[in-house]
Amino acid sequence: MENTIQRIKKFIDYKGISVRLFEQNTGMSNGSFASQLKNNKTIGVDKLENILHIYKELNTEWLLTGAGPMLKFDIQKQEQRKLIPVYNDVSTIGGVNEKIANMEGVTQPSEWIDGGDWFSEATSAIHHYGDSMIEYPSGCILALKRITNIQMIIWGKNYVIETDEYRITKRLQRGLSEEYIRAYSTNKETYQDGTLIHQPIDILLTSIRRLELVLGYVVKEQSSGKIYNIINRRT
Repeated sequence: MENTIQRIKKFIDYKGISVRLFEQNTGMSNGSFASQLKNNKTIGVDKLENILHIYKELNTEWLLTGAGPMLKFDIQKQEQRKLIPVYNDVSTIGGVNEKIANMEGVTQPSEWIDGGDWFSEATSAIHHYGDSMIEYPSGCILALKRITNIQMIIWGKNYVIETDEYRITKRLQRGLSEEYIRAYSTNKETYQDGTLIHQPIDILLTSIRRLELVLGYVVKEQSSGKIYNIINRRT
């Protein structure tokens, strides 16, 4: 019969995160939960309370006793409707002059987009700022599909590329060598001497830690508390 530690491990596997990241998110010391899992030990009430506070989608009864579903009803309903999680403290920009947040450390979406059948493949959504990609209004929300194999890049499509230094939205083409890709802006505005304001960027393939295909974008009306005006812009 499963105990609480084993159920937590099942939840970690469901989330698709590492045990180390789970420890960081819940304030555990590095390796403490891994040790408890290995030795089949119990976990303190204070830690359980913190886990439930951080991961609000967890069903308390399931975590403590194994009864009922893993997730609360509202979260299950959202997943059945294939709602897209929006992470408001993560954004992408047209340039490389702003600090970024690590998306892996974000545990709770701020809101959800009901994309119907338009964005059925989307795995997340984040805000986009800047004017280097003319097809995306600054402040819109991009619907994204996580790409786990860089070899599956479709040249000429728009992607969100994340490295240790920046997160940007660009149109990708082959680089000058196999080790690089070239990221282009669609805004072709130039200075008076004809030089592009938004220059292409050469990105080393091994520096990419996260890659996501842009499926489209969503616009939120200022007067509305809901995100509803979805515009499909497959590039």
